[in-house]
Amino acid sequence: MENLWWKVFALILCATLLFLAPLLNILERQDDIAYNVVFAECNRFADACRDTGYITPNMYQEFVERINSTGNTYEIKLFHINRTVIPVYTQTEGGLTFTGEYEVSHILIDEKEILDTLFPGEDHLEELNRYEFKMGDFFFVEVKNRGKTMATAVRDMILFSDTQTPSIFVRAGGMVRNEAY
Repeated sequence: MENLWWKVFALILCATLLFLAPLLNILERQDDIAYNVVFAECNRFADACRDTGYITPNMYQEFVERINSTGNTYEIKLFHINRTVIPVYTQTEGGLTFTGEYEVSHILIDEKEILDTLFPGEDHLEELNRYEFKMGDFFFVEVKNRGKTMATAVRDMILFSDTQTPSIFVRAGGMVRNEAY
């Protein structure tokens, strides 16, 4: 009689694994595809912004629509680092003398200020709103998924765990190369 219960348990376990293993594989491939789409779109958006020297509301909305087409929800962060180079002078009896040194200052501007510039309110024309960069500034986009993807949920169910790290996390950007405005 004991042997029968073990056989029933083994049959249920095999049926479950024969269903969950291929399902997990398919869902992980779907996550890989979503990651590749988000990676390509982040690079495309960041390069377009760095090459033109500005962001328009249409550029941003198109970027958000493209990454949301993967079926996941994402947290998007935009960073602009305003870089200024200031020559250093010393006060002498005859006036100011250049020391041959430069002071570089970096000011971090977060997404709130960028989005407030792009979308100030209902009464402004959207095509006239744009956030501009200077050549030599830095611009970065960071995208990570909110919540869990289906592959993470199934993996957590199988392993009895609770994964808190995002499965899709992409950063793109760099130095602004042009001012085309």
